[in-house]
Formats: sequence, C-alpha cells, structure tokens
Amino acid sequence: MNTKKLILEKTLKLMIEKQNSLISVREISAATGIATGGIYHYFSNKEEIYNEIIERYYLNFYKFNIDELRQIKGNAKEKIHDVMAEIFKQKETGIKIESIEDEIDYRNILAILTAKGFVHENFQELCQSILNELKEFFTEIIEEGQKNGEIRQDFSTEDIVESLIIMYMGIAYEWETYLIDDMVSTFEDNFNLQWEKIRFRE
Repeated sequence: MNTKKLILEKTLKLMIEKQNSLISVREISAATGIATGGIYHYFSNKEEIYNEIIERYYLNFYKFNIDELRQIKGNAKEKIHDVMAEIFKQKETGIKIESIEDEIDYRNILAILTAKGFVHENFQELCQSILNELKEFFTEIIEEGQKNGEIRQDFSTEDIVESLIIMYMGIAYEWETYLIDDMVSTFEDNFNLQWEKIRFRE
C-alpha cells in the first residue's frame, strides 16, 4: 500500500474508533508512524485529507459500475433482478479498506462522513448523475422486455422505471438508517411482488 493511501485509511480508522470526524494531525502521525512533516509532504493540510476521504469512501460509495452491470444476461425479469441484487451486494460491502482487517458495518463509515459528504460541492450533482444513469439503464431493459412481450405495455416505460428506482432508493434508505440489516433479503422479499405488477399479461 502506498503511503498516501495508508494515511487516508488510518485516518478513517481513527474516525471509526472515535465515532468522530475531528482527528488531529498528531493522532494521524501516531497511527501511521509517519512524522507530521511526512504527512504534510502528501497533504497540504488536514482539510485536504478529509476531502480525499470523502471522495474515496463517501462519494464513490454511491457510484455504480454500469459497464459491469451491463454484462449481466438473461430475460427482462432476470436482468432486473440480478442487476438490483448486485447493486445491493456492492452497497452492503462498501469500499474496500485494506488496512482494516476487522469486518466493518459500512453504515458506520457513512454516518461519520455524511455531515461533510452531504455538503460536498459535487455530491448533489453526483447523485443526480447516478440516478439518471441508472434510469437510462433500466429504460433499456424495460423497453427490450416490452418489445419481447415480457413486460406489460399498458404502463409507460417511464412509470415502470420510476417504480424500480423508488424501490431501490427505499431499500437503500432503510439500510442506511439502520431500519434493516440486509438489503438483499429485503429486495428478494419485495421483488416478486414488484414483478407481478409489471409482467406481461395475456
């Protein structure tokens, strides 16, 4: 692991341990074994450390790898199911942190970083971009399913896509706010009901 990443991960670990985002450079130095001068070699100030932690472990958490999701094959039902299940699995796992061996509930990291992450200059734009990308992806699947006679056509594509986005956001919100512990299981409990609403009927 390179030194810069080590500083970021050890700082994040301190935040988790203290349940606080306010960490001193002296504490970071003690945790990393790097002199304060060495830390300032990689980061001009503490705020720069915080900003990079936000970008790596908060903003990146909300991103999807659409190209990877496009590799999922199957009919419309299978694609919708497998894509959403994969997204929820990735969310529960979070961003890998190499220097922390203990299993971490990633929601603890989100809770610590949300105050700074939510007001980050790129956060709102990023969220809108991600939702638009996800909507476009689901639109492709729904339109193909309607064309192949798998999904009903008396509902608009937009309404069906919106219902899937609402289900995704609802489950993600419940998980992030500790109302549920397992997004995948909650999704599985709701998916068949959702599919019954949109599947093609003779």
